[in-house]
Amino acid sequence: MSSHELAMSFGYLGATLGVSMVVPQIVRIVRHPALPGVSPLSWAMTSLSCLSWMTYGIRTGATPQIPGNILLVSGAIAVVLLASAPMPRHRRALLIASTAGALLTVAWLIPAHSVGYLAFAVGLFSNWPQLFDSIGNWREHLSSGVSVSAWGLRIGSQVCWLAYAIGTDDVPVGIACSVAMSTAIATVAFELAARTSFGSATAPETA
Repeated sequence: MSSHELAMSFGYLGATLGVSMVVPQIVRIVRHPALPGVSPLSWAMTSLSCLSWMTYGIRTGATPQIPGNILLVSGAIAVVLLASAPMPRHRRALLIASTAGALLTVAWLIPAHSVGYLAFAVGLFSNWPQLFDSIGNWREHLSSGVSVSAWGLRIGSQVCWLAYAIGTDDVPVGIACSVAMSTAIATVAFELAARTSFGSATAPETA
């Protein structure tokens, strides 16, 4: 197997792990709908970032970016709508639909390789709202609705994407996944600290 083929394999594995991460998060929300702490903003930005990466894949021929991001966009939107939040679900749906429309318009008007940097710009901030909320969960000793398993899968996904980026010299992907991996690790650390150090788990971490 050539280095390029190996890199593509890592890309498809990263896409698979990325798609898988939404499953434990949705399961945890459905099982424990009253638990706070899941950031709809973070998942909304994740869906927009994945939408941009999907467009990048279509326009540049980076095929590992396409199938996984199609599914991840759908899963992330489901989390946005299912998560407990002050904003009504219909307003969340309208807001994310209008933002996605504007983002797609820009993504198809700018040069193809610039779409990767657009996706990077959106993805750069997508994890930060959840990290901020997870720090709050830790400070308040809360067992939140955040699925540690989901964010663990996200870490694994970003490791694979980093291997893909190194093997294909894809700079936007490499920078984006490095930042995403770092913030995902921090999120898991604070969530685990909130549940173990303070003995505050009020629901089992089964998702």
